[in-house]
Amino acid sequence: MDEWARGIETRLAALETRKAVDEVHQLNVQTRLGNIEDVLKWLVRLIIGTMTMAVLAYALKDGLSI
Repeated sequence: MDEWARGIETRLAALETRKAVDEVHQLNVQTRLGNIEDVLKWLVRLIIGTMTMAVLAYALKDGLSI
């Protein structure tokens, strides 16, 4: 019976350790995904701004004159 209890305690300790590691990993992943979302947001803004400036430059350079 004593050996069985030690086996259960060992397994429980392993599960607790694994859970703690998984929680830290999940936090890191969430932080990284947040950073990736921020970078993508600015990249989209940059692309849209560039396209807008290209259209304005074309329009101001007599590109729309008939």
